[in-house]
Amino acid sequence: MIGLIMIKVTPAMERSAYIDLQSRPEIIKIYRLFGEFSFLLVMRARERSHLDQLLEEIKVANHVLMTGPFLVSSDQDPNLEVGSPGLCRVCQS
Repeated sequence: MIGLIMIKVTPAMERSAYIDLQSRPEIIKIYRLFGEFSFLLVMRARERSHLDQLLEEIKVANHVLMTGPFLVSSDQDPNLEVGSPGLCRVCQS
């Protein structure tokens, strides 16, 4: 499963949150955002429940003030190209 979520962390905690997020093997990409949210996270797990558990751990450990919609897709989704500039072909059309 692939999960995408935007998170907003406490101001002045972005750097320490980024370092912690980088150390988590389930997080395969972190994009710094400007505006309402601090980061867009691309996560990978075997099942949805593990993605949910990971998100809860991130909320506690990284001073998360708010999260955006949590998008989940199967690893086998042919439209998903994790790591490409647009994240998925569907988003580029």
